[in-house]
Amino acid sequence: MRKVIGIDLGGTGIFGAVMNENGEILKKAEKQTPSNKGRKAVLEAIIEIIERLWSPDILGIGIGSPGCIDSENGRALEIGGNISGWANTDIRGEIKKAYPNTPIYVENDANVAGLCEAWMGAGKNLNSFVMLTLGTGVGGAIYLEDGRLIKGYNFQGAELGHAILYPKGKICNCGQRGCVDKYLSGHSIEEKYFELTKEKKSGKDIFKDSEKDPIAAKIIEEYAEDLAIYLVSLKNIFDPQGIIIGGGVINSKAFWWDKMLKYYKIHSNSIKSMQIVPARYLNDAGMIGAGRIVFINEADKK
Repeated sequence: MRKVIGIDLGGTGIFGAVMNENGEILKKAEKQTPSNKGRKAVLEAIIEIIERLWSPDILGIGIGSPGCIDSENGRALEIGGNISGWANTDIRGEIKKAYPNTPIYVENDANVAGLCEAWMGAGKNLNSFVMLTLGTGVGGAIYLEDGRLIKGYNFQGAELGHAILYPKGKICNCGQRGCVDKYLSGHSIEEKYFELTKEKKSGKDIFKDSEKDPIAAKIIEEYAEDLAIYLVSLKNIFDPQGIIIGGGVINSKAFWWDKMLKYYKIHSNSIKSMQIVPARYLNDAGMIGAGRIVFINEADKK
């Protein structure tokens, strides 16, 4: 059976896996992302993960990357996500230097997560859905009835983290103000807690402490309502059969999911027309989806 390598590049971690055509993960490797050390360090870390997974029978390598990704040329565009210096990186070209004879495909990280969920996850029985990934940053994918993902004319389609949630709000890494990314990412929760307490605490701990810490409780309550309001906008713009929520923040959903649904019912003009469900594959979705794009593209060559 043919095997590929799928790489999920995030702002905090790089996760890689060898998988087969059934989406079964055969081997894994991971490494902390050197996000603040520049593109060279990140590229070297990706290659290290690939080396740990490599075997001569690998069909190809798929990489899910944050930022706006030109998937035709394998490049990050002007918006590079939460990795310092990642904008305008020739991801495929740089990795090709180490693996010149291996097909390499690069796609936006939320798109590959959405592809995984459409193939074998929470979107398998949905004819259309919006995928929202809540992690270090906020990503998005829009899956249409005909099986296509929206990429946009300039490969900036479905950049759901850069919709405006608070006009004239906090400055975002992309240059805009008030982006969803500055209010609904895991990093935004940590920033808000530090602003109010001058104490550094992980997003995971802030969620956990929200049951006993009144400041954490207030932040998570606001987070749940902001997310619900954003989901109402996504429903009214795209009218999908469902919205799938994934990313690292979903691991703490016990502390905010029911609150979010409560606020969604309060703010929405219709609560019956759309499903809201958690992603099924969570941390593995990016790796599986990245591997999947290799099989799809290599099949097209036959």
